[in-house]
Amino acid sequence: MARQYEFLIAGLPDLHLDENKSAFTFKAFMAEIAECVEEPDASVADAMRLPIDNRNLINLLEEKGDFDDNGSLSREELDEFIKSPGTVQNFIPNFSLNIPDRPPKYMQKFMVAHRENRQLFPGLTPYDQLTWLFYEEMAESKNEFIRDWYEFDQNLRNVMAAINIRKGLTHIEAIGTERDRPGVFTIIGRSDVAEALLKSATPDFGLMGGHPWMEKVIALGRGSLTDMEKGLDDIRWEMLSDMTIDKYFDIEMIASVAQKLLIVERWMRLDPVAGREKLDKLVEEMMGSFVMPAGF
Repeated sequence: MARQYEFLIAGLPDLHLDENKSAFTFKAFMAEIAECVEEPDASVADAMRLPIDNRNLINLLEEKGDFDDNGSLSREELDEFIKSPGTVQNFIPNFSLNIPDRPPKYMQKFMVAHRENRQLFPGLTPYDQLTWLFYEEMAESKNEFIRDWYEFDQNLRNVMAAINIRKGLTHIEAIGTERDRPGVFTIIGRSDVAEALLKSATPDFGLMGGHPWMEKVIALGRGSLTDMEKGLDDIRWEMLSDMTIDKYFDIEMIASVAQKLLIVERWMRLDPVAGREKLDKLVEEMMGSFVMPAGF
């Protein structure tokens, strides 16, 4: 039976202090989770941090970019991992056990190939190869929310890559700082959606019927890069809300709030006004929509 965290969720709006300063950050939220959430639920929340770990690993390997301490793995852990001559045996999908692997199996598999100067997916950048392995492992998660969220995330990423390929963007560097610039023209994975994106010549890649968000994405592809970025995060936000509409105080709601906080903080950096609006929206959602179920 799923654990419920009504007191954790109900107390979060209290972290939203005033117009100039807020303790309601992703880092503060994850610290709160660490104190009251145990395995296997903790791994569900931590899965929201894995894309940050992925970027950190590649930045350290390529000796460029800043280190984002919002990840689940510290700089010291990743430095030690990079220097280690270890190999991976008996690959077991991450999240199949109550105690997750550190670093996760997909990351270990990537580093084995990297140390051997071997490309698992020839022609792709190291970041794209790691991302491919990451999505494969998330698809094997025992948690339905993690499987569904990262399937959606992969599909959305791939659709935008396909749109970029068609448009032949030459100003792609203008895309927001946290986007996967090496992968904006790369289709990751070989799912049914990926195959359709590679083969279809129709405006919607033949995907409109099975993916309600496709129409919005196609429309965003016709606009400016700023509008596209804001629109994509709006789609992500809506998807998170839809996926947790009946989860109330389950770990899936906690993971959803964590992901929304990452969106908030991204826009706090890019556009503080837009970021503040998203933070206020998140607090309003929690105060107005998280009704305490009967029996609590």
